[in-house]
Amino acid sequence: MRPLRAFHSAVAMYTWLPVRKHDWADRDFPDGLVALPWLGMVLGVAAGLLGWGSAVASGSWFLGALMAVGAVAYATGAMHLDGTADVADALGSRKPAEQARAIMKQSDIGPMGVVSLLVVLLLEVACLGVAPPGAWPLLMAFGMAAGRVVPLAATLPGRGEEPVPGTLSSLVAGKIGETGLWASRGAVLVTGGAVTWWLLGWLAAACWSGVVVTAWVFSTCWQRHLLRRLGRLNGDCYGSLIELTQLAVWLGIALTVKLIGVA
Repeated sequence: MRPLRAFHSAVAMYTWLPVRKHDWADRDFPDGLVALPWLGMVLGVAAGLLGWGSAVASGSWFLGALMAVGAVAYATGAMHLDGTADVADALGSRKPAEQARAIMKQSDIGPMGVVSLLVVLLLEVACLGVAPPGAWPLLMAFGMAAGRVVPLAATLPGRGEEPVPGTLSSLVAGKIGETGLWASRGAVLVTGGAVTWWLLGWLAAACWSGVVVTAWVFSTCWQRHLLRRLGRLNGDCYGSLIELTQLAVWLGIALTVKLIGVA
């Protein structure tokens, strides 16, 4: 039952949900990372349904969108939002790589981090507001799954965090490989595209699959920029990559809703 254990590991490591912790084995860490996109898909569906229900009950899409985005933030312990803010502070400092990485480790959040959090959260709520609430579970699941594929690329040798003994990086670096990355990308794209086709038709499936691929291209460019600027990646960089890729998918979908006639 390795897939179930991998999903359990992902829930235990990357959410605040109350699950029983098991005795950790070395393989649980890379397996949990591989299961992370599927965890994102499940959380996206659950949060989207909560937002949809809130919007229908209250008659306010704004309240529903806030409920959906807030549910994701609380379920994940806002770890990806925290990483986004820390990376913004590090880059905004214009300090050399070593000093910038030290800024990310500080517990406080500077003005660049605060502004980045506000912009990201406002954009996420606004993106949901453009789409009909009935489409939120699909939209959120597709975006959250696509965003959580990105850390697999960051674990490839020479592209991510240095494998420091005693840290998560030493347990996942180089353990998944190109094959695992492309398999996860393909599985998310096929699953999300098939469900979109079933619910909304082939035009939406083709358009939104293209949005996901474009978001992955953006994440690759962002990862390379972080590596050039910071010298290596850390957990905050992973959080930034996840959150911004997820936002890129939601934004792309929001910009194409009227184009493909989703109502």
